[in-house]
Amino acid sequence: MNNFWNVPNILTLFRLALVPVFLVVFFFWGDGFHIAALVVFVIACLTDVLDGIIARKTNQITKYGVVLDPLADKLLKGATLIAFASINVIPLWLAITIITIDVGLIITGICLYKQEITIPSNFLGKAGTVVTSCGLVLCFFYEYLAGWNLYILYAGLATIVASVIYYICANYKRVFCKNDVVETTATKVEENEEETTCDVEEIASEDEASEVVLEATAVNLKENDENLQKEEQEIVEDIDKQEK
Repeated sequence: MNNFWNVPNILTLFRLALVPVFLVVFFFWGDGFHIAALVVFVIACLTDVLDGIIARKTNQITKYGVVLDPLADKLLKGATLIAFASINVIPLWLAITIITIDVGLIITGICLYKQEITIPSNFLGKAGTVVTSCGLVLCFFYEYLAGWNLYILYAGLATIVASVIYYICANYKRVFCKNDVVETTATKVEENEEETTCDVEEIASEDEASEVVLEATAVNLKENDENLQKEEQEIVEDIDKQEK
């Protein structure tokens, strides 16, 4: 947690805190609530831009930020979609479709995080967020746009779908083949352990054989030494007899 409390992560947490603030302002502020909600929404979007710039410029990209940043984006986007769908500014099916995709991405991200797999956002993901955010900003002025805000949101949905397809294609092997790699590695480790055990047993057998050879050699040397001593004694006795 030492690298959690940096400026980018604090901005991300601030953006998360703005989500309920946006909903309260949107539904309960009274006259002029759209302008006040727009201000909150724009501030939240600016924090998204700022935390990304600061994280890259100061090299403060952390695994927490990689997870929290897209989570904050999707929660803010989901809250705004629900708000506008509730007052019939956008179709309910559009809001449900985008939110469903985002929820699926959040759940997938959490599951991958638990497996220590982190997949950062790509260009299409960021583009989908930007286009959708622009469409949502235009929704605040829907009375003057004759439906153009919806076209922007449709483009954002198409970009999000393209981003999901790209994620699947680009990270399929990394995510779905990880278990195979782990199993293969475990098998190799077991094989290496078995080979090491066999080598140790062979060395032990060789050591035992060497000990037997050494013991036999020692016995032979002892016998030879005893024979030499007997021969020396016999020679000494023969010499004594001859002198007598």
